[in-house]
Parts: sequence; C-alpha cells; structure tokens
Amino acid sequence: MSEPGSIEDFVSRAQQAATRIEPFGKSVLFDFGTDGKVFADARQSPVTIEHAASFAARADCRVKTRLKILERLISGSLEPMTAMFSGRLKISGDMNAALELARRLRAADV
Repeated sequence: MSEPGSIEDFVSRAQQAATRIEPFGKSVLFDFGTDGKVFADARQSPVTIEHAASFAARADCRVKTRLKILERLISGSLEPMTAMFSGRLKISGDMNAALELARRLRAADV
C-alpha cells in the first residue's frame, strides 16, 4: 500500500479513475520535479495513467508543478489561473488538454 499524498498513491487513484474516464484525444505529462513524472494518455480507450520515463516527447501538454498543487487543482480548492500567476503551475503545449484531464479526474473522484 502506498503512502497517502505520495506520487504512488496519486498514480494508483488516478489509474482507478481512468477506468471511468472517456478518451478525449490528448496526452498530458505531469512533471513533479524530484518526486517523478506521470504520463496520462487519453487518446484512446482505455485511458492510461502511469509513471513516466520516456513519454515526454509524446505529450500534447506538459505540466510542471508539485503533487500537492495538482491535488488542490483537481479538488477545485485552487484555481488554475491563480496557480499559474503565482508560479506554482507551469503549462506548456495544449493547455486545454491539462484542464480537460483535471476536470475529468475531478468528476471521476480521484
């Protein structure tokens, strides 16, 4: 069992939620710095979410943040624009892909 609040815990919960997420044609790479990276592929069914090593070149969107910040974004307790303007969230590529994935993860109760 993974420690609550760890990247392993997040990946486990996100993988379970992915079974309830419809594909939307995009992929997102989350870069949590020294905590690791997570790749979410929503281009086909089933949606997959896994630890990332070599997926960076394939991602439609790259999100650099801390895991705690992502958790707050998904829960809705932090607005994406607030996080971006405060420097706690950096997005490159297709920003809509990141926002759509966060919306779907929230709806799937991650």
